Amino acid sequence: MTAPNGAYKSMIYEILYIIPSKFSDSEIDGVIERTSKLLEDAGTKVQQTKNLGKVKLAYPVMKVTHGTYVLSYFEHDGSNLQKIDQNFKLSDDILRHVVVKRFDGIPSGDFTLTSYQEPLTPEGKRTAPKKEKKVQVAPKPADEGKLSVDDLDKQLDEILDSDLTNV
Repeated sequence: MTAPNGAYKSMIYEILYIIPSKFSDSEIDGVIERTSKLLEDAGTKVQQTKNLGKVKLAYPVMKVTHGTYVLSYFEHDGSNLQKIDQNFKLSDDILRHVVVKRFDGIPSGDFTLTSYQEPLTPEGKRTAPKKEKKVQVAPKPADEGKLSVDDLDKQLDEILDSDLTNV
């Protein structure tokens, strides 16, 4: 937004970003510091940063199934938000991100994230992934009628002799 004199007016923005699970819990703080530095290098003033915790993603993103969500509020005049967006897209530390303008300022309430739950079907049941069909293996026949090697040789000889006589 521009002020009457043509200068940009400072606004509060929030950015929610996901740090991939390849980073351990001890490395998360370093990633948060680097992303805060990315914001400050773009001319913003970071007001508040919250680590919302590690949560399972609703679907895999670049083969990653879990991520740590971080929510930051910053003050900026809005002049180069595209540069901030581009820096976050190019960062290997960030899986996904979204920037939103906050007209109401920084919210004072606290909230927590939970894992994704599939929506209810019209019947009121959760949609479950298709289960794999189990292949049933036929039971092995009982060991009745086991032949010894000698008996088997005799039967084979008889079969071969009878086949030769039929020719």
